Amino acid sequence: MAVVHRFDTLKAVPNITSSILIAHAENDWDIPHTHSDILFQAFLEPHLPAVDMPTDPLTISQEVWDIISKQSEARRFKRNQILSSKTIPNFGTIDQFVDGPRKVALVKTLAGGHDYLGVQEGLIDIIARNFEL
Repeated sequence: MAVVHRFDTLKAVPNITSSILIAHAENDWDIPHTHSDILFQAFLEPHLPAVDMPTDPLTISQEVWDIISKQSEARRFKRNQILSSKTIPNFGTIDQFVDGPRKVALVKTLAGGHDYLGVQEGLIDIIARNFEL
């Protein structure tokens, strides 16, 4: 039996002040791993410059397009400055950044569940290293 409940995690993001670890397996059949991407982005978003998107992108002038392009480049530059990403072969990826005294990390394993003991042990190692346990 599945739980049917809308957990509004995004609403809680501004109130969380401790370090954060979001862990998700890409092969999760019940909850798409893209949900974790959105949650991680919500923690990262306040640290990135805004991009002023037009309400009607089909009618923008070259001048407005140039402004949007510059804003987008500044956003990419800032994201690359504060975000570190690491791919671990046969395991997955780790994206993380430091937000003042806390760390925010997204660990996406290639596979998960009770049948993937090696992956679970790897995740425990990442938690211990990143959160000084």
